[in-house]
Amino acid sequence: MIWKIIIEILILWVIYAAYMAKLVYKRGPVGGIFFYPKVMQDRVIELGLITEKELKLRRNLAYISLIAWMLIVPFVMIVMINGARSYWDCCWQFYVLFLGAEFFDWLVIDTLWVAVSDWWIIPGTEDLNDTWHSVNVKKWKMVRLIPFSIPLAAVVGGLYWIVGRLCG
Repeated sequence: MIWKIIIEILILWVIYAAYMAKLVYKRGPVGGIFFYPKVMQDRVIELGLITEKELKLRRNLAYISLIAWMLIVPFVMIVMINGARSYWDCCWQFYVLFLGAEFFDWLVIDTLWVAVSDWWIIPGTEDLNDTWHSVNVKKWKMVRLIPFSIPLAAVVGGLYWIVGRLCG
């Protein structure tokens, strides 16, 4: 079971990398501006690189798709592939998969790609780099997510357990 969970975490990493690549494919870092602090968003709107309406639309679509795949893919893995039938099995597996995916987000996306590389720097916003372009901005993210993820796993695991019982 440990190897199966590790493989599933790696699959989530690939899906998350594809999700991020899709967000920034055409527009570069402006395509993911909703991940930046509000002061950065305001500056990019002020520079005319995106409209407020487009930013809101992109943010809403991105978060809906993020939440959808972060709920559907683990459900398939936990209930349909791993065969979890108890509330506890659904909860602990979601907890581990969620933290595994978030570890990738924290280390690869937030730290290596966003904070360390210069790819995400948008011309005209260099004076705002200290608000987001630093390893220090996200350094405690994983530590905070460990306890936060427990009630999340209890709720989502419960939903998986209920849906799994109804479907199986």
